[in-house]
Parts: sequence; structure tokens; C-alpha cells
Amino acid sequence: MANDVVQTEESNLPHQAVSFWYLTRRHLKVFFKNVPTVIFSLMVPLAIFAVYVVFLRSLEVGVIREQFLEALHKNQITMSAADFEDTMTRLSGIADCWMISGVLGVSCITISLNTDYIVVRDKETGITRDFISSPIDPRIIVLSYFTFNVIVTFAINFLVYLICLLYIALSGAYMISLVDFFAILGILLLSVISASLITFFVCSFISSESVLSPIVAIVSAAIGFLIGAYLPSGFVDPSIEKVTVFFPGTYSVSLLRNYFLDAPMEKLLLFFDTAENGTYKPLSSLVTELTKQFGFNLNFFGYEVPRGIMALVILAFIGIFVLLDIFVGYRHFFSIHAKKKDKKKKKA
Repeated sequence: MANDVVQTEESNLPHQAVSFWYLTRRHLKVFFKNVPTVIFSLMVPLAIFAVYVVFLRSLEVGVIREQFLEALHKNQITMSAADFEDTMTRLSGIADCWMISGVLGVSCITISLNTDYIVVRDKETGITRDFISSPIDPRIIVLSYFTFNVIVTFAINFLVYLICLLYIALSGAYMISLVDFFAILGILLLSVISASLITFFVCSFISSESVLSPIVAIVSAAIGFLIGAYLPSGFVDPSIEKVTVFFPGTYSVSLLRNYFLDAPMEKLLLFFDTAENGTYKPLSSLVTELTKQFGFNLNFFGYEVPRGIMALVILAFIGIFVLLDIFVGYRHFFSIHAKKKDKKKKKA
């Protein structure tokens, strides 16, 4: 008897795999057919970055310029016009990379949440109930929605990432190395998986688009401040900074900043140490100040969190929300299925 059950489950696996493929493809088709939503998902992170470039960049670069001039005056260093402009280009590139990492960290969350409208709409229109009434395993239905969310969120973030890299290259600040390119890509994937699990958990409680829309608006407006994406730690109240460390997005943003800012910081430090026979070496303290001011290192109540621990924290959040999604998702789908059966029995 037990052997027959095992054989039935094994023979059912190919059918479930095909169902998973068709469901995921169906979700992707529905999403990409809605052109305004696709454009909106792409434009939100680009609009945030555009606001930075047009309005905030000059402010941040101005603050860095003042610190740079102060360091020159303090150390009584006279720098040639060419070296000064070169240094300012490098410092501007640091500010750009800092903001780009924040934009990518925020967009992982906002795009994922916005993409989940497919899940909510399917629940609202009864499509999910149709899926459950079919022979498809509820786990496959949940997995298809999650996979669809990860694919869309990662694809849009990858496109934003490429556009931002193009901007950095055109600004002449520096060219990202191949190793850092793939490292950032890996962090993006990890961040997208984490965000998709969290947003799916949130949306499992939502069954109406009218409820989801204001939540998307509120999260889109607030999440950048909650994960320290928009303002350097030097400009944020210490009490707010302590709150940010409890959000998984904070660790994603910090990891991205580490890899985005590593190369420009090292090149700037090397320039100060070697240019003009070491005349600019006292300016190395400026790099240390910028590292603290721009939140290059994440501080958890006095403990400086290394990169490896940041990655482990993101993985821990992934593990926690995998369990929550399984519990909530299963209860949600099975409860609807049970209610439908009860209604049919009553009608009979």
C-alpha cells in the first residue's frame, strides 16, 4: 500500500513540474502584458536616481568638497588644478556609488511588492480558487508565484543596475571591475529573494488591490529612510540609525555599498599615498571620515558588522520567511480549498 502511494507521488512529479512551468509562464505573461505597470516598476527606481542627480547630488558633492578643502587647509597642502579636479571627480563618483547602492536596495523591495499585485488580483478575481480546485499541488502554486516575483524583480533591478553603471562610466569616475560586477549581481539576487519572500508573506494577508495600492505607496515612500538608503548615517539621528539595523534591506544596502565603494575608495587612497611623492598622503584621513559619514560600515549597537555577517543575516531572514510563507501560504490555500468543499457539500 505504501509502495503504491510512493509510486503515485513519483509519477505525479513530471505533471507538477509542467504545471509549475505553465503557471510561472502565465504569471509572467499577465505581468508583461500590463505595459503601464512594467513601465512604472522600471521608472520608480530611475526616477529616484534622477531626483538625486538633479537635486541632491550637488548638495552631497558640496558637503564633500567642503570637507576636502578643509583637509587641504588643515594639512597646508597646495594641490594643482588638474589634481584638484581629478580628486573631485573621484569624490563625486563615491557619492554616486553610495546613492546607486541605496536605489538598488530600495527597488528590490518596491518592485517586488508592486509585482505581487498579480497574486492579490488572482485572489480577488477567484483565479487562485480555480488553481486550487485543479489537481495542481498547492505548493506548486505558491512556488510559481514566488518564482515569477523573483524573475521580474531581478530582471528589472538588473536593467536599473546596467543603467547606473553606464552613468558611472559616462561620468568618468571609475570603471567597475568584473569581480565586483558579479559580486554585486550576487548580492542583488540574494536581496531579491529576501524581498520576494517578505512581500509574498505580506500579500498573503491581502485579498484586494484597493488595499494593496496604498500599502505600495506607503512602503515606496518610507522604506528608503527605514533601511538607510537615502541619507548618510552622518546625517541621521542615532536613534533612527538603531532602528534601521532590524530591517533586512539595511544589510542588502550596506553589502552593495561595500562592493560599490571598495574600488573608488582604494583608488582615492592610492592616489593620496603616491601622487606628488607622497605630498598628499595626509589627505588619507579624508577617506576615513567619508567611510564613517557615508555609512560604509554597518554599526549594530557599537559592533561593526563585517561583510560575511551581513550576508548571513540576509540568509537568516530568508530562512525565517521561508518558514513563515510555508505556514501562512499553506494555511491560506488549504483553508480556501476546505471552504469550497464545504460549500459544495451544503449545496448537495
